[in-house]
Amino acid sequence: MTKNKKNTSIVAVLALFVAFACNVHAQTTTPSAQPTNPTVTQTPSNPEDLIRLMFGPAIQIQTGPSQKDLEALYHGVWQRIGARYYKPEALVRSDWGKWEHAYDGKLLTEADLDSALKAMVSSLSDPWTKYTSRADMKEASRKDSEDIVSLGINTRINTDGTIVISFLDFGSPAYNSALRTGDVLKAVDGKPLAGMTAEAVDELLTGKVGKEMAITYVRDNADATIKLVFAKHFEGKSEATVLPGKVLYLRLPAFSQPAYTAFEKAVNELKNKPGFDDSFANIVLDLRGNPGGDVDLAIHMVETFLSDGVAFHQEQRNGRIVDHTTKRVSAFLPFLGKDGAEASVCQTALLHGKPLAVLVNGSSASSAEIVTAALSGNNRATVVGTRTFGKAVAWTGQRLPNGGFLSFTISGLKAPDGESWHGKGLKPTVEVEQPRDATVDHQLLKAIEVLTRGK
Repeated sequence: MTKNKKNTSIVAVLALFVAFACNVHAQTTTPSAQPTNPTVTQTPSNPEDLIRLMFGPAIQIQTGPSQKDLEALYHGVWQRIGARYYKPEALVRSDWGKWEHAYDGKLLTEADLDSALKAMVSSLSDPWTKYTSRADMKEASRKDSEDIVSLGINTRINTDGTIVISFLDFGSPAYNSALRTGDVLKAVDGKPLAGMTAEAVDELLTGKVGKEMAITYVRDNADATIKLVFAKHFEGKSEATVLPGKVLYLRLPAFSQPAYTAFEKAVNELKNKPGFDDSFANIVLDLRGNPGGDVDLAIHMVETFLSDGVAFHQEQRNGRIVDHTTKRVSAFLPFLGKDGAEASVCQTALLHGKPLAVLVNGSSASSAEIVTAALSGNNRATVVGTRTFGKAVAWTGQRLPNGGFLSFTISGLKAPDGESWHGKGLKPTVEVEQPRDATVDHQLLKAIEVLTRGK
C-alpha cells in the first residue's frame, strides 16, 4: 500500500470514529458546558495532527532516535574512553565515574546528546580528546565554502588568565608574521581578550579571506600591534636541493601522504642526477612548522637517516592491560637498496652516514618531534632552532552513529632515553631564535655553520 492510500485510509477510519463519537454525544441528555470564549476548531488534514487532536499529547510521534538509543550511545562513549584513555590517573582526577549516569532520563533529543557528550569529554581538559557534533562539522564546512578561515593562531589560557600563542599554523598569515609561539595576546581589533574563553578567542580570530585584522600582543615587555590579512593557508612544498657549501637541504612541511610522496619524489629526482653522491657533504632536515601527522611516515623518515636504534617508546592501555612497546629501526639490509626511479629513499643507505642537522621551532609538533627525538637520541643529528611544541601522544578518531566525531588520546610516547617531551617540547642542541623582522634565515645559517665547523 502506498503512503497516500495509507493516509487516506487512516483519515477515513478516524472520520468514522469522530462521526460515531459525535452521534453518541447528540443522544446524551445532559448538555455539555460551553466555554466562555468559544472557538472554532477545524479538523486537521494530517493524520498525525488528527491523532494528537483526539488523544492529546500522550501519544508521541517518533521522528528520531529514541531516548534509549541516545542513552546507549552516550554510555558507549563513556565506556570506550574509560577503557582506552591513555592516562587512567586523569580519569580518576576528573571523577570519570560520575559521568556514567549523569544524563540518565535527560537525553530526549539529539541536541541533548551533543551537549552531554561535549560536557563529558571536555572534563578531561585534553585538547586531543573531544567530541565534534554533526552541526559543528556542518558549520565548519559552511565556513570553508564561504572562504572563512583562521589567521593560524592557536591559543591556550595560562593559570594567571593570560592568553598565549601555543602554535602557529605553517603557511598561515600569523606564521609568516612577527608573531611567535609564547607571545601574549592582548586584543583583536581593539577588543580586549581578557576574560574570554579559548573557544571565543579562536572564533574571534577567524574571518573572510581578504579581511584585515589588528592583533595586539606583548613584544619586549610592551604592547605592539600588527595588521594581518586573512588568507588560505599554504602548507608549503617538500624540497630537496643542494645549497652552496655542499649542503643537502631537505624540507618536509607535514607528515601527510601527499607531502611525503612529494618529498620522496624530490629526493629521488635529485639523487638520480649524475654525481649526486659527491655533490654534498652535510644534510639539513627542515621540520620547522611541521605539525606532524602519520606516525608510520615518521618512522619512515627516521629510517631514512638512521641505520639502527630505538625510534621511540609507546604505552597504550586497554582496560587494566598496558602495553609497553619499543619501536626500533633494524639494521639496513643491502639487498633492499637496489636503485630505481621509484625506489623509496628509506630503502637505501644513501643518507645514513653524512652529518645531519634538524631544524625545529615552536610549531614543530607530534610526528615531527618523534623524528627529532629519534635522530637526536641516537646521536645521529644536531638539533638547531627553538624548543618544539610538546605533543607526545597519539589519538584515535571515530565517526559515531549520530553523525558526530569522537577523538581521544590512546597512547603516550617517549624518546629513546625513556623521557616524554609531552607538554614541554624538545630542547635543541643549539638554540637559535629567528629574529622577528629578519629577512635572512638565521637558523638555517647556524645549522650550516654547526655542520661545517672546522671543515
